[in-house]
Amino acid sequence: MKYDFTAIEKKWQEKWLEEKPFTAVTGDKTREKFYGLIEFPYPSGQGLHVGHARPFTAMDIICRKKRMQGYNVLFPIGFDAFGLPTENYAIKNHVHPAIVTKQNIANFTKQLHMLGYSFDWDRVVDTTDPSYYKWTQWIFLQLFKKGLAYKASMPVNWCTSCKCVLANEEVVEGVCERCGSEVIRKEKSQWMLAITKYADRLIDDLDDVDYIERVKIQQRNWIGRSEGTEVDFTATNGDKLTVYTTRCDTLFGVTYMVISPEHPMIEQWADKLNNIDGIVSCYSVAGAPSFVLVVRVASPTALEELLNLIHRTVPVSTETTMILQTYFAH
Repeated sequence: MKYDFTAIEKKWQEKWLEEKPFTAVTGDKTREKFYGLIEFPYPSGQGLHVGHARPFTAMDIICRKKRMQGYNVLFPIGFDAFGLPTENYAIKNHVHPAIVTKQNIANFTKQLHMLGYSFDWDRVVDTTDPSYYKWTQWIFLQLFKKGLAYKASMPVNWCTSCKCVLANEEVVEGVCERCGSEVIRKEKSQWMLAITKYADRLIDDLDDVDYIERVKIQQRNWIGRSEGTEVDFTATNGDKLTVYTTRCDTLFGVTYMVISPEHPMIEQWADKLNNIDGIVSCYSVAGAPSFVLVVRVASPTALEELLNLIHRTVPVSTETTMILQTYFAH
């Protein structure tokens, strides 16, 4: 007999919705509790993809097993619906973001039901619901009152298409991982959370949680606690540069130092380059070099003299690329 999954699964999915066998029982003290949590999906216009189904299926299997073992299982579902992609999509298609979000959540809900997951549909979370985000606002206010939320200006990775900040991991070869558009470095004032104040506690408390060892190792490496020494070096122009090292025994072999593009000395030294004849422009760039200088000189000898002057002015290493022919310039 051929398995008619369309008819059979639809029948049982409707029965699950009607009888609610996966609803967690509030106040039940006779059974041990289990809380199964997935990363709530962002309801995009494209619908679910395999990146959703893989972890959702794994947790669904665990929750079903726990129910069979007699646990009172809480397995909620929700939608992380706020985000600039929704806003940009709405602007592009001239549709209100609330309408787009509602349509996308309805589509995701239908697809999740079709996959037959044992979510507790009485506990659906929607981050655009005022009854939900009033609590995220309350949490932010508590962080602000305690000095854990503050505003700071810093260089960020900015997607020119998505119009949002990207983590370093979301920038692949200079372009946005999501849309493939150019990513630029941009100075932006934004809210920050001082989570580093809890770094020691986060690492120490890993000993008290029931995680598999490789996850604990990942967490420790991500937090990145290390013990070392701050050492002051004097640059050739007299400026002091403080570096951190965990290996003081290697200091006698130091030949050069690399500083990040957002280091305050970059701007300080860039100003000194501004008045040097031959330097046309200076750009902060993403990638291996921190800055690109465009120079115009009359001969290779003049270029060598200019490079020597740059090295005497600011303590940087340089690589030279020569323009052989210009096809067009704006």
